[in-house]
Amino acid sequence: MAVQPFKRDTSQPAAVPPAARAPNQAETPAAKMPDRAPENDAPVQRAPSPEGQGLVARFKADPRKYILSGAGLLLALFVGYQGIHWLVAGRYEITTDNAYIRADIATISPKVQGYVEQVHVTDNQTVKAGDLLVTLEVADYATRVSEAAAAFQQAVAAQTQARAGVAAAEANLQTAAAQISAQRDRLAQSRASTAAAEADATLATHDLERYTELAGKGHYPKASLDAAATKAQAAKATLDQSKAGITTAQSELSVAQANYHRAEEDLESAKAAVAGAEAQVEAAQARVDAAKLDATRTELRAPFDGVVANRVVAAGQLLNPGQQTMSIVPVSEAYIIANFKETQVERMRPGQEVDIHVDAYPDMKVTGTLDSIAPATGGQFSLIPMDTATGNFTKIVQRVPVRVKISDEALASGLMRPGLSVEATVIAKGVDG
Repeated sequence: MAVQPFKRDTSQPAAVPPAARAPNQAETPAAKMPDRAPENDAPVQRAPSPEGQGLVARFKADPRKYILSGAGLLLALFVGYQGIHWLVAGRYEITTDNAYIRADIATISPKVQGYVEQVHVTDNQTVKAGDLLVTLEVADYATRVSEAAAAFQQAVAAQTQARAGVAAAEANLQTAAAQISAQRDRLAQSRASTAAAEADATLATHDLERYTELAGKGHYPKASLDAAATKAQAAKATLDQSKAGITTAQSELSVAQANYHRAEEDLESAKAAVAGAEAQVEAAQARVDAAKLDATRTELRAPFDGVVANRVVAAGQLLNPGQQTMSIVPVSEAYIIANFKETQVERMRPGQEVDIHVDAYPDMKVTGTLDSIAPATGGQFSLIPMDTATGNFTKIVQRVPVRVKISDEALASGLMRPGLSVEATVIAKGVDG
């Protein structure tokens, strides 16, 4: 493009440039002075140099050349920066935006039935572990504690009575054993008496026979023979009586032995009664403990530090066991579940640094640490796991859940609310592919 000549305005007289003046014409101070003094606020304008006029003229002649050159330079700088960044850090970064903040939220529910007496917290209130949340009416459970305590005392009394029965049974057993010993002694005495009576009867019989023989020869008087016969009969009667005493002693010994066995059975029954009474005492004690435990369960307390959320309970409401009253969100123990593609987890290791970008707080710098990697993809834990063995097959990249621990500084801010979307970038530096 040719440079167009500058057209002057012929309506005004042209100023004579200094070069056109005569060399011998001396400049006077009057010639250097302007026609009028410039105003104080008006800036002094200087005439552009010939080189600047030429550059401006060339830019006006072909501006696209300079624009494209500048754009190319900027593009080259950008590509160079990106290349250096990728070489230094970018090739170690593994990023996903399929990540969310999670927390192990606890649902507060009563274990016993009762009417709500008072609700001690409000929505979004911060609570500490052990803080009282809801109080149920405790009068019914106090009555149950008293009833269980009375049943326990009754069971203790029955246990004492059963133990007394054991003592009585043991005494009866000892008595039966003593009776057996006495009957055995009587039996031995009867047998000794029988032996003596048998000896006396034998002697009397022999005397009678000898005296009868002598009386037949006339050498023994008749009256003495009658006395010998009477003595023999008496000795025989005594022997029969001794034998009857043995039979009686044996019968009494059998009765004593039977009483001993009965006493043994009574003792076993008494011991079983004691065992049953002890079991009743333990059961009564368990009922007392259960009643006291139910009485303490009328107070619902926070299981850990957190924030109250989703409160759906009011005073006077009847609560059943397991009914939801509110939730406690442990904001200070939040973590991130980032679902990375299966092609991204090759270089991931627990302990690696993670850069976290929270969508809700774009200007907040959050860091974390890779805690663990799930043992299976998320699809394996779905309600109906995908089965690719039948039908048409379409390969879908699976996602592997990765747990990320948030730094303590970020958790202390209280802004890591469960459910927020984040973008997680794992720095896998130092791990070869």
